[in-house]
Amino acid sequence: MFNKFIRPFLLLCICVLMAGCSALFSEQEWSDNYALLDGTNATSWEVIDGDIETVGQAQVRKGAGKSITSSPEVVITLPVKKVIRKVVIHSDNIKKFNLYIYKGESALSDSDWQLIKGLQSVKTGTIVVPVLYSFPTDKVRLVVLGTTDDGALTRQQGSHRLASATST
Repeated sequence: MFNKFIRPFLLLCICVLMAGCSALFSEQEWSDNYALLDGTNATSWEVIDGDIETVGQAQVRKGAGKSITSSPEVVITLPVKKVIRKVVIHSDNIKKFNLYIYKGESALSDSDWQLIKGLQSVKTGTIVVPVLYSFPTDKVRLVVLGTTDDGALTRQQGSHRLASATST
């Protein structure tokens, strides 16, 4: 009698185990790109146009008579609050950046922005930043601290200063 129930039970366990393992080893699917939602805004519309070939431009934001940050930044505002689990940045130019997520206005905290990730040496053109904090937000801010063009721009400005100093 015991043997009669063991075989079907073992067969059922093997089937459940196989189904569970196949779910674990299947490729993860991408969720919706929140930047493409209707009503999403950004300080540079090229950042959210859905085409990774277009180039967006970060800008220095100005506050009430003073600069909020001295580095260029891009702010993306979603139409509704979403829990963001991952941010993907496609750029061959960005080498250093800080990524922030808006926490919302709080009387208890001194900052409305939560630093999610700061990278100092980006090596690839596609940067995947996992977001480990799980709170709903409607704003994401990318502050660009360094680009590949910074060295060329510095050399160009230095040679321009040298040329103007020798011509006077």
